[in-house]
Amino acid sequence: MTTEIQEFFSHLLRLGIGAESEITMPDSIDWPAMYALAEQHSLLSVVMDGIDKIPSCNRPQKKDILQWIGITIQQESHCSVQQKAEAEMALLFHSKGIRTYVLKGAVVSECYPKPEHRTSVDMDCFLTSESGDVDVWEKGNFLMEENGFNVIRDFYKNSTFYLPGLTVENHRFLTPWRGNKTLKKLEMLLQSSLRADNGEDRFDGTWLCRPPVMVSALFLIEHAYSHFLHEGLTWRLVLDWVMFTREHRDEIDWRELDARVDEFGFRKFYDAYARLGQFLLGSISEEALSKNEKRMLDDIWAPLDLHESVKGWKGKLALAGNTWRARWKYNCFTDMSWVKALWIQAQGVLFEKEPRLS
Repeated sequence: MTTEIQEFFSHLLRLGIGAESEITMPDSIDWPAMYALAEQHSLLSVVMDGIDKIPSCNRPQKKDILQWIGITIQQESHCSVQQKAEAEMALLFHSKGIRTYVLKGAVVSECYPKPEHRTSVDMDCFLTSESGDVDVWEKGNFLMEENGFNVIRDFYKNSTFYLPGLTVENHRFLTPWRGNKTLKKLEMLLQSSLRADNGEDRFDGTWLCRPPVMVSALFLIEHAYSHFLHEGLTWRLVLDWVMFTREHRDEIDWRELDARVDEFGFRKFYDAYARLGQFLLGSISEEALSKNEKRMLDDIWAPLDLHESVKGWKGKLALAGNTWRARWKYNCFTDMSWVKALWIQAQGVLFEKEPRLS
């Protein structure tokens, strides 16, 4: 993929989120390549918003633009179906004394100029009790089963169930902390913050709750960090942080966030991640990036390192292989070696098959 395509892609994103008002058009544009790039980064509709702001004579040909428009309309429709299913689920949980917190998803989407244009494959949620009970994760699972939905419990971190038009990941834990003492401290902090919240900050007309801003901030950082190590980053994950912090700039306790980034070992990753957000916005040139920041940039532009999803011991071996392939990331962007990361994974599998925080 050419540098010209990458640069124009960035310009279209900035137009799409309102961070840029006009651009200089290149002499020619490979629109099929642009479509493939936008699809790779789950940003088709946001890029379409950018295309909508360039002169009509410079837009894709009719057959190509119809493909973009069709996908955008489809995404808007899917978003509407998801919102309806989410609201109905939260209402059902509320009727049984369960509070539903949205993780990422709509919390980030509402920070975009057109929330329905941020791609959301599924819904991540965390359940707390409205009456003060400590753990209602399984209560939520049983309630779904009582209403005819199949609940899959094959992963220690979350269960999964499928509602009409919506896949839900019901989180028992917010982070992949098993075997990792540092992430366990983060997990306890996030859960205690959610359980102490009164659930008053809800999406209009629903029983869907927004987490405290600091919980969402730390959750987004850890989520991007894990993706970077195990699969790779996309520009959507970078843009999520840009949009969230732009919307909540005055609500975030930046001094505390800075301290938490150090406490939980995210510093090397976070500094590069945040800087690439500024690069995406055009505030920083590529020449101004450090050597490691350029390595992260190259990794973002590269196709995701996706692997077949397998369970059991094959899945454990696949995770180990993934860690081996990502050893340079551990060396440059974490406080641990890839060998230690493998040991943490092994400890989790061998000694915490049924992990509990207490």
